Amino acid sequence: MSFAVKMLKMLTSAYNRSDVDNLEAGEKPVTNVGKLFFLAGWGFDILRDHTERVRLWDDLDAMRGATLNRYGADFGVARGESSDEIYRIMIKVKIIAMLAAGNLDTVIVSAASLFNVDPADVKAEEIYPSKIYLYIDEDKLDEERKRVAPVIVGLMSRIKSAGIGLRIFYQTYSGGSANLYVATPTFQHVRIHVKPEISNEIN
Repeated sequence: MSFAVKMLKMLTSAYNRSDVDNLEAGEKPVTNVGKLFFLAGWGFDILRDHTERVRLWDDLDAMRGATLNRYGADFGVARGESSDEIYRIMIKVKIIAMLAAGNLDTVIVSAASLFNVDPADVKAEEIYPSKIYLYIDEDKLDEERKRVAPVIVGLMSRIKSAGIGLRIFYQTYSGGSANLYVATPTFQHVRIHVKPEISNEIN
């Protein structure tokens, strides 16, 4: 709702209400009060839109173009030929690497942040002597993360401790159904085993 409509609706019933209907229908106001409020509201609408854009672009996941370049330069990350989505991940990795302790919890939280899932959705398994397996449900990933998953996996080598191998698996669930006949001499039973395939590996 525009500011002009809001202001006109606050007027008492002594004023003509036709301008409210006109503005909501996308038409211009006809009364002097409506025209005055329309001009004032137009300026307020511009201020609101720009303020909202500044608020949104303060979020790394929403930044684009030159704004994203300036943010990355603050952390010493060069864009090169990277697209916005890859550059965002590079910046996140740099920030996480600056704060990372290299332990298992940090790896889990980092993977969750980069793949845009909750840390509870990342399952970890420590493999003797020095490997970590991470399992992420493929259904939880959006199309953007699936597209850049190999890049994310490669960049995570900066987060893990030296000498630790890291593998990331997609988990995919499959199901099936069969009829079960009760009180009959025979019945059918179906069991399906599905093993996750390796999505990528960091050595």
